[in-house]
Amino acid sequence: MRAEALTKATPVSLAQHTYWNLGGHNSGNILSHEVQIFSSRITPKDENNIPTGRIESVVGTPYDFLQPHTVGSQMSKLNNSGYDINYVLKGNRAAVVYNSNTGIMMELLTDAPGMQFYTANFGRAVKGGKGGITYQAHAGLCLESQGFPGSVNHPNFPSQTIPSGDTYRHDMLFTFSIKSV
Repeated sequence: MRAEALTKATPVSLAQHTYWNLGGHNSGNILSHEVQIFSSRITPKDENNIPTGRIESVVGTPYDFLQPHTVGSQMSKLNNSGYDINYVLKGNRAAVVYNSNTGIMMELLTDAPGMQFYTANFGRAVKGGKGGITYQAHAGLCLESQGFPGSVNHPNFPSQTIPSGDTYRHDMLFTFSIKSV
């Protein structure tokens, strides 16, 4: 992803918002997908979904995906309907997702400082999907490489402001493979 600040310093944090279901778009939810996130820290939000400016450990919390486990295995311990949190990345390997029914494995590599993990927590069904399918909550998951949400308001977060005349760039690579079922 690229953007240019033409005449003024500009905050930029682009993110793609692709929904993934490695079982297929009409295979139901992603709660049985196995996820591993290579991050031990998150940037939590308050009750209004606003970043607090803190950086907290995931160890011992439902946000701990340091070891692979299914999306649904810890979700009931959250205070909301699913995952929607920014992980602090260290290094280029961000996450791996695996569907044991299909054997499909997806890996995300990125040079962005953060990654939002979102599990399509819709409150109601979403009509108009591929082939006329109606998607229910948790029909897909997102791995969005990005800057930290709220970085312009929190000086302890990596800056996402680019000077006039400079170019913002961040790379992401999704790779797919088949693991024996």
